[in-house]
Amino acid sequence: MGTYKYSYRFNAKHNTSGREGAEHTHSFEVVFYIKQQVQLFYVAEAMINDYMSKYVGADLNEILLFRPTIENIAETIYEEINVLSIDFEVVRLEMSDSPVQTYIIGAEEF
Repeated sequence: MGTYKYSYRFNAKHNTSGREGAEHTHSFEVVFYIKQQVQLFYVAEAMINDYMSKYVGADLNEILLFRPTIENIAETIYEEINVLSIDFEVVRLEMSDSPVQTYIIGAEEF
């Protein structure tokens, strides 16, 4: 069974310092590495798009119950996506908010 790679990009703002007025916007990229039983990639893609839509244009401090760092957001997405369906599994997730750093969670090899 092979692995699919799917990228999702969105803009959102957050404030990780706690200081009033310190919110700023990022262009986030989340890369999903997906294994699935049935090779119908559009099923996983549709579920991921639906799940991720809540982040598009959002103030992450308002919709999340934790400090919205890239690490915390990535771990939440990874955990929540993997309970959406028994038809696929995200085995690795990469999230970045700049071209020079990426947070990775999941399998090192797949």
